[in-house]
Amino acid sequence: MQNSIYYLDKPGGNFTHAQETIGEPGPGEIRLRTNKTSVCQSDVVIYKVGLPRILSWPAILLHEVACVVDAVGAGVDKFAVGDLVGLGCDIPCGDTDCIYCGAEGTGDWTSCPNTQATGHEFPGFARSHAILPKWFVDDGPIVKFPAGFNPNHACQLEPLACCLEGMTRVNNCIENRIVVLIGAGSQSTYALQCAKAMNAKKIILINRGKERLERVLADFGDDRVVGVRWDENVVANTLAHCKPYNEPHFVMVNAPVREAYDLAPQLMGYGTVLDGHAGVKGADGKPRIAHEIDLNNDIHYRLQCYQATHGSSMHGIRLAHKFLSEGLLPKIDRMTNETEVFGQDQIHAAISRAADKDSLKVIIDWDR
Repeated sequence: MQNSIYYLDKPGGNFTHAQETIGEPGPGEIRLRTNKTSVCQSDVVIYKVGLPRILSWPAILLHEVACVVDAVGAGVDKFAVGDLVGLGCDIPCGDTDCIYCGAEGTGDWTSCPNTQATGHEFPGFARSHAILPKWFVDDGPIVKFPAGFNPNHACQLEPLACCLEGMTRVNNCIENRIVVLIGAGSQSTYALQCAKAMNAKKIILINRGKERLERVLADFGDDRVVGVRWDENVVANTLAHCKPYNEPHFVMVNAPVREAYDLAPQLMGYGTVLDGHAGVKGADGKPRIAHEIDLNNDIHYRLQCYQATHGSSMHGIRLAHKFLSEGLLPKIDRMTNETEVFGQDQIHAAISRAADKDSLKVIIDWDR
């Protein structure tokens, strides 16, 4: 059968369509038909300036995906033809004996020196079909959704998993707590919805741009959600909204800029957990952003916690599957409006729309 593939020739370049033959899955393998892909801000960065982890071009982008199992190889019993599945981006290295990635490993794939990511070392899903190798089927981040589940929700498994990794790494840092989200893009919007589902006391959303902040507040806000403009008074205004507490309990950096990392420590107080969620990266790699910490007076005596979320493990994937399958994010459809849905031959337009200041989650419909 024919596989429809869209190759990006180079950063800032063009997507070229190709038809290539794809065979039947071998023992332990499965073949997937792409149903929906959603666009990540990493895809925007890769399109514009590239990424050092992509060592050769042309490349196949897109890693937020929902697929239908199209065929199964001999010995596969976890999946059947017709199953709707969602996939994570961070994947095992492929060595079944790896202490991180293997069947008996810790599952901390991002700690593995040979880690892979879909759309980086492993081909992405800007293609109509893909065959997953046995090690991916056995040990990788792939989960099955209930029959009749909405694929528009399933393709958001991966970004939601990354968000939940950061919000659950430290126990009891969300429920009945003050949550501050820096940036009002898709990750903060997922975090806002998760914080509501996890019974946060108050959620404070900080953003520079007016358009996206207003959209998120209008579509996802309630009496627990406060919007704060990112201006010269942002620290004082944010801390004022933390009352009756003096500071927030959880701060998540979802804006991939140095200024966000400069702002976040200024909001730290007693018992605050800071999650460096959105890394700062570009064509030249990751810039150094230095910050001095008093390990005794802050970390020890003020019980502060500095952590980071980079991708997701099966912990986040399972949590995201639970949140989606159980309908814990009842407003998730509002992540995507009619201007944010594209066909498979409109990948460039989809990425351009995802880069707009008012956009949240762009979805590419491969059946459109």
